[in-house]
Amino acid sequence: MLDMPTTFEPITPDRPLPTSRGVLSAAEIEALLRPNLDDMPEPEPEPEQVEDVQVCDLALPPAQPTDVTDEARRMASRLSLALRDGCGLKAAALARASARGSFDQGLQTDCAGTGSAIACFTAPGGEIAAMLVISAPLANALIETACGGHPSQQKARMLTPMDAALLEGLVRPLGAALASSLKFSRIETDPEFASALAGPGQTTILDLDVRVNDAKMPARLIMAEDDLFDGASEPAPVRSRQMALSAPAGVPAAAGAGAMTAVLTARIASLSVPLSRLADLKPGSTLLLGLPSDQPVELLTGGRDGAVVAEGQIGRKGNRMALRISRRTALLR
Repeated sequence: MLDMPTTFEPITPDRPLPTSRGVLSAAEIEALLRPNLDDMPEPEPEPEQVEDVQVCDLALPPAQPTDVTDEARRMASRLSLALRDGCGLKAAALARASARGSFDQGLQTDCAGTGSAIACFTAPGGEIAAMLVISAPLANALIETACGGHPSQQKARMLTPMDAALLEGLVRPLGAALASSLKFSRIETDPEFASALAGPGQTTILDLDVRVNDAKMPARLIMAEDDLFDGASEPAPVRSRQMALSAPAGVPAAAGAGAMTAVLTARIASLSVPLSRLADLKPGSTLLLGLPSDQPVELLTGGRDGAVVAEGQIGRKGNRMALRISRRTALLR
């Protein structure tokens, strides 16, 4: 037998552990105590270092151009009269181009540069429903005319608070000239701030050439296409925006039966579905309404819980759903 020590010193680099074949170093002992990890997959390579790239802000898509309609030309004609009668500026506004988009897209124009002004007009409910972008030359022509001078083609300059206050008084009559329901709200000189005041709905964007003497000055009219023109306190039926825009200033929009409109809801049936069945719904699932196939569709006014004004038969006309009225109730008599 080999003589083994009866006591063991702590393992240190200076005092290794003795064994039958000699001594093991601290590194050898540490290696023996490690678990065998040969079955582990190879480590993934270090990810490639990617440098940050400066990315510019995404621009909004351009507004969708449309044909210049008679309504657009009518708007330009009203603006010409309003500039002469309300602002004292002898000018002729011509509709150059028309498009559909948002207020944000409408305010992305060269008209809204240095020295320009944005006249904001509100609907009866208080929301911004129209904006007139007045280019710097046109704003200067309005100010010079109001001060008794003659419009000149001077270099664009920043508008002073006095200029903005003067423009507020000059453009105030333009809202009622464009639509009887519009009221002047404010003058803004920052397009981004003006964009924050407007709603998210669709608008009609009308590009104008305003001729003053021998010079053509650009302008842009942006008008909402939703129900902002309907008064919040008016009971149904309410005024339609189309009739409000086509009615000249001073003529009530509700004059005549054609100037009225109402929101109707078509109701087929109400259905109670267990939550378990609702969770299993997928494309191709079928829900039975429990009604005869020839059950008429009810036409309601005042929302889905409103009164029934008519009944009809549902079908299609071309690629659109259609409703053929089969019975009227006493509410329409």
